[in-house]
Amino acid sequence: MTIRRKRTSVGVAVLVAAVAVGAFLAAGASARQSALPRSQTLYTSGTAWGPFAQFNPLRSSGNSTGTLGLLYETLFRYDPLKDRYIPWLATSGKWVGTTYVVTLRKGVTWNDGKPFTAADVKFTFETGKLEGSELSTMWKTGLQSIGVKGNVVSFRFKGQPNYLDWATNIYSYGIVPQHVWKNYDAKEITAGNTDKYFVGTGPFTYGAGKGTSGTLQWNRRDNWWATKLLGIKMPMKYIVDIHNTQNTASLQNFLQNNIDLSNNFFPGVDKQIGGKVQTYYAKPPYMLSANTAWLIPNTTKAPLNDPAFRRALAMSINVDQIVKADYGNIVAKANPTGLLPTWNKWIDKGQVAKLGFKYNIAAAKALLAANGYKDTNGDGFVETKNGQPINLQLIVPNGWSDWMTAIQIISASTKDAGIKITPAYPDYNGLVDQRNTGKFDLVINNDKQLGPTPYTYYDFLFHLPVADTQTFANYSRFTAAGPKPWALTLALNKVKPANIARQKQIQSQLQKYILEQLPAIPLWYNGMWSQYNTTYWTNFPKSAGAGLQTTPSVWNGYLNMTGIDALARLKPAKQG
Repeated sequence: MTIRRKRTSVGVAVLVAAVAVGAFLAAGASARQSALPRSQTLYTSGTAWGPFAQFNPLRSSGNSTGTLGLLYETLFRYDPLKDRYIPWLATSGKWVGTTYVVTLRKGVTWNDGKPFTAADVKFTFETGKLEGSELSTMWKTGLQSIGVKGNVVSFRFKGQPNYLDWATNIYSYGIVPQHVWKNYDAKEITAGNTDKYFVGTGPFTYGAGKGTSGTLQWNRRDNWWATKLLGIKMPMKYIVDIHNTQNTASLQNFLQNNIDLSNNFFPGVDKQIGGKVQTYYAKPPYMLSANTAWLIPNTTKAPLNDPAFRRALAMSINVDQIVKADYGNIVAKANPTGLLPTWNKWIDKGQVAKLGFKYNIAAAKALLAANGYKDTNGDGFVETKNGQPINLQLIVPNGWSDWMTAIQIISASTKDAGIKITPAYPDYNGLVDQRNTGKFDLVINNDKQLGPTPYTYYDFLFHLPVADTQTFANYSRFTAAGPKPWALTLALNKVKPANIARQKQIQSQLQKYILEQLPAIPLWYNGMWSQYNTTYWTNFPKSAGAGLQTTPSVWNGYLNMTGIDALARLKPAKQG
């Protein structure tokens, strides 16, 4: 799943515009709050940058806020903070040979009153046979058939299953009602389905806002199955998600008590934390880590095709300055492997100590010189080994203010080592085209998100073959190490999740390639941006406090982690 949060520059003109927009948003929010009882309504923001158009739980990105989690639900949920699966629509799942056997929960109903059955699960996963379905990969790589007997569903694989792919799939895709979705054609199912009926098993039903760029309203479902079977009841009667315009405007709206849970990136929010504004951690980095920001080099171009140059580049970047000056300490510096803090158990720490890089200008200069990169014309920048000038363009999307500032810091930092980098800010679509077609020098990317296994990161770095257009992985077009890293990645996918020792063995080898070859350079961990305004609601997720360690986000893919638990544990604030 890809979290893309629009950023805005914070110059005077933008701030002036933001005030006007913020006032407009605040007025709109006040109107909404007068229409709904404020004490029973949770206002969220930070997910939607376009119209609330897509409601398709069989797609991993682009959905309207709450599609997966509030309306549709998954067989299991995944808790990344405790590294465990939570039985949800299923009560259990286990491997029996090469068959994954799922026992479904009894007593679950759709919001139209019809019972949830094994036929719904079979139908959902068999949509993967349709051309263009995101679920098609599992059918192309081993899933042979799905059997149903009572409330038991058996997924039969041919040969060794892709265990780690499956470990992600079982909590990432919502189950749809066969009696409704059988009426949709193949294109509606695979290409975006805007939903006509909103029949789900989740704790909320659709209220209003489809197709608009204003607000999306969800209404509590009082006969939700989990209330009776698990004793879970949502404390709010309504959830209203507010469409984003500018982060600075959303910040003003938030500070005026019109947003309770914001998943926006807020410039300067570190100065607001305290009192009614709270975050997951009380101290830096304040936020949980959601993904890694990587510096992606185009390894088909000199000098970025030289691992020694890439290492010198990594050593010349002052990430601590980015963390402090750009982000106000709401992010943390990444481990040299790039693996997220929740994957700490997989990191070969001895190998990192031996092979990892650190910010060191003197050492970067020495490494450049030792490998033939010298300043031969006295302009302060090194040239290639054959004396050609080096001027690397580093791109991030225009308007993403934090990344725009970050690459300015990177450019100034690498200058000290003699590496010339020129920041550039194409529009987002233009950047994607350059990145995917290999028409770039350097780009920052954070596509891969928090999940149950680092396998997705290895796939992101080493995926082969490299095509003319790369749409989801290996943007660096890294092939210098041959097929071995990709072969190891594929082998890791075939290891049963319970075989920790074998997984660690393979991952150690993959991390060695990352550390020695630097197909991408990990910079910092982007935060799971989450700010709480406690004026109307309290008991938000925190690092301390019984039962409060949950994912505090309504981003796509996070409610089906422990975002639902976060919502269920909220309490109305006492109004003085």
